[in-house]
Amino acid sequence: MIRIEDLYRYPIKGFPAEVMKYVELTVGEGIPGDRAIALGTGMLEVPPDGDWTACQAFQRMSIRPDLTVFQLETSEQGATLANPQGQTEIINRDSTVLTELSKSFEHAVKVYRRNEGFGYWDHEDAALSIINLATLEEIAQTLGAPVDPLRFRANIYVRADPWVEFQWLGRTLEIGDAKLDVIRPTDRCNTTSVNVTTGKSDINMPAALQRYFGHMYCGVYASVRKGGQLYRGAEVTVSSNTEIKSVQNASGITTAPKLASWPRPASICDVQHETHDTRSFWMEDRLGALDASQIAKPGQYIRLHDLAGGKTWRCYTVSAIRDRQLRITVKRDAGLGSQAVHRLRAGDVVTISGPFGEATLRNECTAFHFVSAGIGITPSIAKLKALAAKRDNRPIVVTHVAQGKNDLALWGDVTQAAGKLPNVDLRLHLTQEANLPKGAVPGRPDAKALVADAKAELADLHICGPSGFVEQLARAIEGVDFPQENVFIDRFSSPSITMQMRDIAPSPPINVTLQRSKISAEWRPEDGTLLEFIENLGVVTPSHCRAGICKSCQCHIASGAAQRLTGSPGEDTQRTLICSSVPSEALVLDI
Repeated sequence: MIRIEDLYRYPIKGFPAEVMKYVELTVGEGIPGDRAIALGTGMLEVPPDGDWTACQAFQRMSIRPDLTVFQLETSEQGATLANPQGQTEIINRDSTVLTELSKSFEHAVKVYRRNEGFGYWDHEDAALSIINLATLEEIAQTLGAPVDPLRFRANIYVRADPWVEFQWLGRTLEIGDAKLDVIRPTDRCNTTSVNVTTGKSDINMPAALQRYFGHMYCGVYASVRKGGQLYRGAEVTVSSNTEIKSVQNASGITTAPKLASWPRPASICDVQHETHDTRSFWMEDRLGALDASQIAKPGQYIRLHDLAGGKTWRCYTVSAIRDRQLRITVKRDAGLGSQAVHRLRAGDVVTISGPFGEATLRNECTAFHFVSAGIGITPSIAKLKALAAKRDNRPIVVTHVAQGKNDLALWGDVTQAAGKLPNVDLRLHLTQEANLPKGAVPGRPDAKALVADAKAELADLHICGPSGFVEQLARAIEGVDFPQENVFIDRFSSPSITMQMRDIAPSPPINVTLQRSKISAEWRPEDGTLLEFIENLGVVTPSHCRAGICKSCQCHIASGAAQRLTGSPGEDTQRTLICSSVPSEALVLDI
């Protein structure tokens, strides 16, 4: 049974919560008084009529972690705010600017009020935020550290099975007379990294979520379809029907992450046995199909989450698409992920996200060489099918390595696609097969020869397979100075996530130019990341996690270089994530 455990509102955006015993909800609105007031930063114009405004316009914990150690009380006189030094100020309907507390923010701070019944929510439609306490307990257990639920600043805290809340997308929560439509998973930024007791960041929560669970989401947003009273202890019933329209509307909100990144439910439609240890799984992704621009491109992959008890996630290439269904093909090995996937049956519901990946087909290339081993054949199949659908006449070479005939999962798909291509060469290598089928050759191919052939033909080289196989080819590529823009590698591995950013090194001032905004200014180390620097210049640009994870802030570098603060050390000269990089020389950004 699902019950409401706690209710909160946040009278001033970014500041501490207020416990609620019960709340009255109205259709289309949020909890009365929630985020009704916000304090400006001066970085962005705020409409005077109370319309919704992006969070960059306001004081918030992502730039001021210490806001959580302010004290806040509400009464008929207004909201009394006290800074850590004990200075107080009452903010009421007549307040237009802070007076007593302005020194806490080093400049005059304007007071803004949202339209009655609405709040300065994270997104314009994010009226209510819901957190599952069991999910937080699993996160805490995984991190080996306590996680205060108030890090996540939700309105409604419930208890259900861990991570089941992503299965509620598109469904209705019935709580007494009230009905809430669950519209979107909640994307997490570095606000959740802040310890609410100390006001200091002590866990890179977006990175932790990505590393251990494969996404940067925790909780869901909901809108009020039917008004009613919520109270602590109220029973929550989840409808069995999925209402597509509410999610479709939510997917069009430009301030929120794209639907492809959402963890969402998908239904297993069919399971096909390809070999003794390889199966294909067809699944229907009803919500993902709402955004046609997010349909998987050949070579892209999805993530399966919540495998093997919830703490395992894996990436699998989309090997085929039909109507609203997609297929993954998985070889069972000793790993928890593949064993969990092989236990799936038709009718099961899984949590997926994606598609992801940039190892897709380029229109500009003159030829394609696909090299794979084992189950690494899956991206080659997807790409061959796409080329066959267009009757592409460019030269195509397919080289595949397997142990024997019984391990040739999906080779029939390869030959079928090849039959529709006018200029294709199939090369099958079987390493442990005594009776070779027609056209197959024994042993492994020569990595240097494969790379040399692709380079001679100026081909795009696509590689996928076990790590040892891929690394051998990668070394061969380095030895012949193969153009990097022509190499697409899938290493069969989940991304390694850095939990903390590296420190910003001392540096003299560096000039940074925002090309489209026509702004040029000097950056200094104390200005922080490029994103922080840009926002302080009054420019708003897309960003979500602010931790180097989601890539929503990625931008093109017109000239110069940026130093990465997460991932492998080094410089970016073409594109950079401005939330986790700093200039290393004079820099021009396409912003």
